[in-house]
Amino acid sequence: MDKEEILMKSRNENKGRDMAKIEENRSSARFAIIFGFFFMAVLGVLSLASHSKMIYGVAAMEFCIVFAMNIYNAVKKKERKYIILSLTTGVVFLMFTFITICEIFQIYP
Repeated sequence: MDKEEILMKSRNENKGRDMAKIEENRSSARFAIIFGFFFMAVLGVLSLASHSKMIYGVAAMEFCIVFAMNIYNAVKKKERKYIILSLTTGVVFLMFTFITICEIFQIYP
């Protein structure tokens, strides 16, 4: 492939999309996830300090967001790394959700 073919293919793939805007959205999503994990950690420490018990619902919500992003990428891009990430975050999300549901209904298996 020569330079013109590569440029044409890139233009067709990104038709109607601004590359700066795409990168800005990626950066904001990355920041939101990092901030969410930090917030989850702070709430977890406060919860443990005050009640000697972790609030798992917050962790379930954070992993739900990360799982949704990874599953979207896995379906859209069909790359191995996104499939593995979606499976991993999905397992963690289901684990925290299960613990939260057990706490809500006071079921302790």
